[in-house]
Amino acid sequence: MRRLSVLLEEEMLRWPGVTVRSMFGMRAVYRKGVIFALLPETKTIDRETAVGYKFADRAQTRREGHQWQLFDVKSKADLAKALQVLGEAHRKAGSKRT
Repeated sequence: MRRLSVLLEEEMLRWPGVTVRSMFGMRAVYRKGVIFALLPETKTIDRETAVGYKFADRAQTRREGHQWQLFDVKSKADLAKALQVLGEAHRKAGSKRT
């Protein structure tokens, strides 16, 4: 999973406005200061094969932790679909007012 996370991070760093920071054993991915993805680094998110993402346009009335969704990346074959989902989260993070 570590290698798959690195591949996802490398691709997302090519997208507009993306920055990455370490956070609690994971890599937090931001667009213009809005977090939209979490990638496992030394710790995992609930499941060993999962990356976390959230859509910034979801109603903010729910607790922050409930907004996160998981997407399993078990092999290189899953990378394209993962990038599609993360791309949508990236797009919505760019449209959120900060």
